This record gives sequence, C-alpha cells and structure tokens, in this order.
Amino acid sequence: MTLRFAIPSKGSLYDGTVAFLDSAGLRVTRPNPRRYTASIRTLPETEVLLHRPADIVEKVASGEIDLGISGLDLVEELRGDRDELLVVFDNLGYGNAELVVAAPETWIDVTTWHDLADLAVELHAQGRPLRIATKYPALTRRFCYANDINYFRLVDSQGATEAAPGLGYADIIVDITETGTTLRDNQLKIVGEPILRTQACLIASRRCLRASPAALALTRSILELVEARRRARRFVQVTANIAGASAEEVGRRVAARPDLAGVQGPTIAPVWPGTPRAEGAPGWHMVTVIVPQERVLDLVAHLRDLGGDTIAVMPTQYVFEANCDSYDRLLVQLEA
Repeated sequence: MTLRFAIPSKGSLYDGTVAFLDSAGLRVTRPNPRRYTASIRTLPETEVLLHRPADIVEKVASGEIDLGISGLDLVEELRGDRDELLVVFDNLGYGNAELVVAAPETWIDVTTWHDLADLAVELHAQGRPLRIATKYPALTRRFCYANDINYFRLVDSQGATEAAPGLGYADIIVDITETGTTLRDNQLKIVGEPILRTQACLIASRRCLRASPAALALTRSILELVEARRRARRFVQVTANIAGASAEEVGRRVAARPDLAGVQGPTIAPVWPGTPRAEGAPGWHMVTVIVPQERVLDLVAHLRDLGGDTIAVMPTQYVFEANCDSYDRLLVQLEA
C-alpha cells in the first residue's frame, strides 16, 4: 500500500467520518466490523487503518501514519511543539463539540473566567489549590495561565469527568460537551465561553509526505474530493425555463441581479420545442444558476419575475475551482 490513512475506529466520530467520506466519493469498505483495516475502492493503493482518535494524532505526529482524521481538540492537546504534524483541514463539518469549563450549579457567584481566577486566589489563601478534573491537561494548563488562574491542581480523569465535583475529588471540570445535557444531569453549569470549539479535522505527516511522492499524489486526490464536497454543501443548482428572443437577452435579464446570477454568471441553453413555435413567438431557454443555499428563495422569486417556469432546485455533489486550495496550502507547509 502507498498511503496509510487512519480514521476513528468507533463511536460518533467513526460514523461521521464514514458518512462524510462516502458523500465525497471515498466509500470505506470494512468487510468485518472486528477488523481494524479497511479499503477505499476508488483509491486501491490506500490502506485505511482504524484507531482511537488520540492514537491517530500520535501516530501521524510520529510518522507511523501518513494521513488521518481525528478531533481538533485532541490535535491541540497532543501535538505540543511537534511540527511534523500538519493540520490540513481544521474543520471537516461534523463532530462538532466544545471544550468548556463547568462548575457546580450552586456556585451562583461564579459565572466568568475572572471569577474562577478570584476563587483560585481565595482557595490558595485557605491553603489549597483549585482542583480541576480533566482529560485535557495541556489545554487546561494553557487556559489557566492565560486567564490568571495561577493556583490550581489538575486531577487526571479517565472516567466520567462530569462526576468529579459530585464525588468530591475536584472543584470544577474541563471537558468536551456537545449539547450540555450530561453537564446539567450532573448539576454542573458552563462558566464563560468555550475554551475551544472542536470538530473533525484532517491531519498529515510532514515527514511521510515529503518522503513519498506517491503518497502525496494520493493525498491530493483525497483533498480534491474533500474540498469540492465541502464547498458543494454550501451551494445548490437551480434551473428554470424562461422565454426570450435570444440567449443573450435572457442572460441579461437574469444577470440584472448580479447577486443572484451564479458564481460566474448564469448558463443559458435553448430548449428544443416539442411542437413548432408560432412565427415571431419568443423561444424558451433553460437557465442554470449555482447559488448559496440561503439565497434559493430569492433566486426563485427573481426567476418568477422573469416569467420562469418549471423551476427545479438540486443539491450539488462537488464544486471544483481552478485550484485545490487545501493542496496548495499543504505544499507550502511541506516546504516550510
């Protein structure tokens, strides 16, 4: 195999990754759910390896794996100063969560990070530190020092972190949450803004891709599809039939609203009539426009004002541009 590509082995991040890759034309085939290897039929020279998300970060950083998908929170926690690990896409559009500080709901006077800093000083004066349970020691330590929380002790939490304050071995926690439900179930409240907004991201090994042109070429194929798919999610394709004397005349009418004329303008094509057209009657033209999803109703109204009929809206599968921006950025990182 030429490219070693790691994805999460289970859980919601696995489900999201497989679904996203499938939507990008990179279907992962895993014959046996107990196996920790898989394949991508459209890229037969790629070996798909299934690992824990934290292990993916470590293995990409060490050069054991060329390319991987993990959570941005784990990348920021584990990468340290290892510049061999490159973040190619910091947001693949799924696996969204937040790293937050949570304190007991009974702490009514603690609502901001500044309040936590004051509390840490008070506890220090009483002879003990602010105890923080977390699975993210590096990010938590960085957060505390950046916000003048100087008197604290980290409590390693490999189990249910949200239970720590209730069990008495921590005062507050720093943990990942998607909806906040588990925190509320444990009588905890979020303090301040999230420390980090996280989601699935794509990472690469600088050393591996520098050493293997074949692996870099396969990586480019993946980036082309992933980038085009991510871009396509923002757009829809709208078609309509509009009567007009010529394609130029119809095009001018549609383009009178530049904000609704598409990425580079509308595409106009003549419609072949099913029955002979009366002499002097305007011909029909099919107009195709690609617009952001949030502008669909505006465009439909515009086309109707122009006499548009049979208006159809379809999702776009891929939107490729002149260059693959993510691949160009990767080349810059590899040369740095």
